[in-house]
Amino acid sequence: EDGSLRPAFEDLIGAGAILSYLDGSLSPEAAIALQSFQAVRQDLLSYLQKCSSGKELIAKDFASDVELAAAFNISSCVPLFTDNAYRKQLI
Repeated sequence: EDGSLRPAFEDLIGAGAILSYLDGSLSPEAAIALQSFQAVRQDLLSYLQKCSSGKELIAKDFASDVELAAAFNISSCVPLFTDNAYRKQLI
């Protein structure tokens, strides 16, 4: 509320979600992100709704954005930045 920065729970969880699909060794920061995601994965929507950013979005009538953010692993494509434009890349 005072405009100061705060840790972004949703960024930590999002990073962990991406890391859950990657192989290789992890930095300590990456390991914590992965463990954090694994800890909340089964109830992801509830956690995102309860975190500071989620509560702010819901209060501003953006609850559907929080729900979309919790929709894990549902897309069959990702944007790929090529030739100064984002293009659909099927996965």
